[in-house]
Amino acid sequence: MAVGDDNVPKWASDVHVALLAGGGGDAWMKIVNLWWGYETKAKFVGPSKGKGTAKRPKEVSAWISRARTGGPVPAIVDVFSFASRWWDWWIEINPVWRARTGGVMKRLAREGDGDWASVASSGPNGILNILICLRWWYDALAGDEGGMAAWKEAVEDVEWALARICVAGGGEEEGTKV
Repeated sequence: MAVGDDNVPKWASDVHVALLAGGGGDAWMKIVNLWWGYETKAKFVGPSKGKGTAKRPKEVSAWISRARTGGPVPAIVDVFSFASRWWDWWIEINPVWRARTGGVMKRLAREGDGDWASVASSGPNGILNILICLRWWYDALAGDEGGMAAWKEAVEDVEWALARICVAGGGEEEGTKV
């Protein structure tokens, strides 16, 4: 399914445009493609509530309350704090078999395989919320190369997880190209 098809909900088309606005590099394009392929296979339907909201950045709740409209992007004043809250949430919703590695560095193991039920969720309350936060984080960096390394690390981790979720769910590893 392509953006603009009659079978694609407006929220999905709108968010797809927002995710692609402003660049982000090849790895970013890959996870947007993976997400789109995952949503297409799921027919853009998902649970009525999101998973793991205890540590979810408050900006997501505000965005959801505006019906996920483009509207103003949340003002992220402290990018480091937002990134830290994003990692806390990402770690919370990942399966326990993806044990955290390293000390201070918030990194999950990228090996092994198991059940992805804690993360794998389609529709407007699913993986989309992870990606929109990454988009906001990138935009808040405004080209700050120092902060870009941490964002790229997060994108690589989401790409690793999403590729496995797509395969586990019977989806194609590459998703559907945009």
